[in-house]
Amino acid sequence: MSDDDCHAALRDLQTFLDGECGASLERVITAHLRECAPCVHRADFERELRVVLATRCRDAAPAHLVERVIVTLTQRG
Repeated sequence: MSDDDCHAALRDLQTFLDGECGASLERVITAHLRECAPCVHRADFERELRVVLATRCRDAAPAHLVERVIVTLTQRG
């Protein structure tokens, strides 16, 4: 595994975990995760973090914060 392979897999990891990537990207990341223990550990951590956030972080964000995030994301896209 090269650092470039890991960088590419980790760059698209969130899309992969969200189930929002195409079939070809899914195959590439799945194959990479089969052979790269550090990236598997990162993916496992991200999955566990999502569970913790979903179960423990149930408070609503203040409206002004939500608005700031939306504005920031809109400006980037």
